[in-house]
Amino acid sequence: MKVFDMRPAFHGYSASNIVKWYYDRAWNTMNGAKRAIVARTVDLYQSEIGDDHRTVKFNIPENVDDADEFLHCNKKNVKVIDDFFADNAVRSKHFRDNLEIFVARAIDEIFETDVCDVLKQKLFPEQLIPHTQEQLDELLMETNSSYTEAVNECVRIFRNGLTDDSEEELEILESKLHSARGMLDKNVGAIEHELSRRKSEKQG
Repeated sequence: MKVFDMRPAFHGYSASNIVKWYYDRAWNTMNGAKRAIVARTVDLYQSEIGDDHRTVKFNIPENVDDADEFLHCNKKNVKVIDDFFADNAVRSKHFRDNLEIFVARAIDEIFETDVCDVLKQKLFPEQLIPHTQEQLDELLMETNSSYTEAVNECVRIFRNGLTDDSEEELEILESKLHSARGMLDKNVGAIEHELSRRKSEKQG
């Protein structure tokens, strides 16, 4: 969905703040979205975390077929998750359950976003160093494309200064510039890796 495409680069964000960015935008996309996200989050959490290990107390209807009772519990659970994202003290209390991961998975299932992929790269970054001509050619094309897009966006946004641009436009430009810088870092990494390899060979 377009609302998720226009995201920042998330440099310096914690995992919970990344999920909060998606959560805040997801529930604005359609009526009942937040209730759906919370209901699925509760399902995932309750089914995967045992009673003895839960640190989050969700409200579970005694009769799952009772629509009114379900909505009543769901409303209370929305507040539980809203408080989790709003209050660092609450987050610290529940940190060992990784509650934000369950929220991310619920958002992914419902909206087919890339939030879980973003978290995976954030928490377990891939360290593949391109070294063959094919890999380096692909890296060069991606770098050129990323920088061209970032520069073109700068030309558009910088015209007449920055005060006439919306916050959303500035965040998009920031994301594109971070992406371009990230591509340049990959080029530097490839060179550093080759220099390090040659140094090791000489020492060996």
